[in-house]
Amino acid sequence: MKIVIEEIRNIPDTEIVIKCRKRDDYVESIVASLRLFERNVTGKKEGSSFIITAAEVYYFESVDDKVFCYAEKEVYETSLKLYEIETSFRGSPFLRVNKSMILNVTKIREFKSLLNGRMEAVLDNSERIEISRNYVPALKVMLGGMNK
Repeated sequence: MKIVIEEIRNIPDTEIVIKCRKRDDYVESIVASLRLFERNVTGKKEGSSFIITAAEVYYFESVDDKVFCYAEKEVYETSLKLYEIETSFRGSPFLRVNKSMILNVTKIREFKSLLNGRMEAVLDNSERIEISRNYVPALKVMLGGMNK
């Protein structure tokens, strides 16, 4: 893949052009990753509302009927339900990894296998996330380690 970046000072907005022989899964994954930067989530913290870009989100977790959005160092409460997040972020690097969590796989630094088919992911911020064995195959597909 060849990447060309041109700085043009008088254009109103950043424009990305993808040139390819064929629009395949690889190209679609690039497009999905780029679209991630357009998505935002509203979160609340200490009585204030914040707009968090999807690219900043490490994971979403449901705890006691509330959904929290975890960034590198901050935690925000969101009014979205996990199934709404899963639907909204379909085709992006966000993947359900257990019944109460959706993970941004671009934030995984390393991972290792655990007993009973589970995995543990270490994120860029050093947090450790357990991936249920039911979701390991989907993670492997997303990471390119297994055919669909």
